[in-house]
Amino acid sequence: MKQKNTFIQNKVEIVEDREDVVWAMDKEYKLTAFNTCFKNQLQQNGLGDAQRGIDLRAVYRADCFFNPCEQGCQRALDRYATTCRHTFESDGKIVVHEFAFQPFMNSAGEVVGCSIWQKDITEEVENNYKLRESERKYREAQEVANIGHWNWDMREDQIIWSNQLFRIFEQEPGKFEATFDSLLEIIHPDDRQAFIDDVDNCIKNNVMHDITHRIVLGKGEIRYVHQKGRAYYDENGKPKYMSGTTQDVTNELLANQQIVEQNHELQNFVRIISHNLRGPISNLLMLSKIYEWGKDEMNDDIVRKIETTTEALDQTIKDLNLSLSLKSADKEKFREVFLKDVMKDVDGLLSEEISRNKASVETDFSNVDSVFGAKSYVVNIFYNLMLNAIHYAKENVPPVIQVTGQKSPETITLQFSDNGIGMELTPERERKIFDMYGRLSGITEGKGFGLYLVKTQVEAMDGKISVVSQKDIGTTFTISFPVKS
Repeated sequence: MKQKNTFIQNKVEIVEDREDVVWAMDKEYKLTAFNTCFKNQLQQNGLGDAQRGIDLRAVYRADCFFNPCEQGCQRALDRYATTCRHTFESDGKIVVHEFAFQPFMNSAGEVVGCSIWQKDITEEVENNYKLRESERKYREAQEVANIGHWNWDMREDQIIWSNQLFRIFEQEPGKFEATFDSLLEIIHPDDRQAFIDDVDNCIKNNVMHDITHRIVLGKGEIRYVHQKGRAYYDENGKPKYMSGTTQDVTNELLANQQIVEQNHELQNFVRIISHNLRGPISNLLMLSKIYEWGKDEMNDDIVRKIETTTEALDQTIKDLNLSLSLKSADKEKFREVFLKDVMKDVDGLLSEEISRNKASVETDFSNVDSVFGAKSYVVNIFYNLMLNAIHYAKENVPPVIQVTGQKSPETITLQFSDNGIGMELTPERERKIFDMYGRLSGITEGKGFGLYLVKTQVEAMDGKISVVSQKDIGTTFTISFPVKS
């Protein structure tokens, strides 16, 4: 027995440098070995000094810290190694401790005692709780966004799907074995090769896997999914796995298709109306030209009003047709447009306006010398924005127009700034001035069609336009175009 106690004591001393409480006892619940943490715990709880031979049953029953020990030790003495968690309050905080009870047996297989190992697992429990909460919120976010994640082990050809991904593909976890071939079976036959090519390109060239394709569900229903992911490689540069996401974009894609169809129908409607009105309008304008003016003052006034109204209607139809032609621009004909050439054309078009208003134009294209698009569009954009700057100049203050360009790896930015009257610009007003026939103010003549054309032409070249303005200080229009690779 003395040899056994020495063995137990040596085992306890191994964990002396840990903060866990470790001790051992014999079949009579007499303390046979312990570490310093056990001794400190007894003293801290007012249970006296730890000495070999003390009866531990009194300790177990006297303090909540040791509450689970009597039952746990009894199970260990009955040959059942067991663990349990004990939650209690310490220093005003809820803590969780884990107790492990292990029986000790002699060479004859008889239980001669047990060891007890206690450790504070509060932080571990809290981390597990936070992890579960994080996973729960992640699952909820996937459900809301209808997006799932996946990992493909290329070497084993095994794909791990999130629960949401099983729902998107309408497969049952545990019954469906996700492999590359089984995934191809779900992909629409007409989209499979494009999917395979995109995956191959991702792996071979280390680029993003990014494709939208159709899938065919069990009952023949077709859905659209957007796949994104990337490949990862081992230390030898060989691909080992891919990871990414799949989002069900069926509703969004069908909605976009519906919008496109509606736009086509609207364009056809406008063309039909324009064609049908062109004849009557031309006839009315022709009749006004052959009318004998000066014979009847009242008739002259009526015909003049008819002529004015007809001309306005004719111009409106021309504007609508121009707008439609811009939105259906042939991007295959876009080319590199040099900004200095654009300025030469605009200077010629605005020479009279610039001279009459004593305007000065300052340009800086040192950082960018061209944009990709249609030259006629770019000329019209420069023309309208610079003409606006002249028209909205302060009274008796010569307009100063600054046109500058900047370039980043992704974006080309053009800015048109002036020292004009400016305006109080709300988000609603910013949107409205780019609408067809929107107006910056009512103090100048004009239909307000210029900025609508500018915005339409900018967007036709895949650009964006915005404006900032301060009353009595000036206005700046900013146009950004993507850099073409």
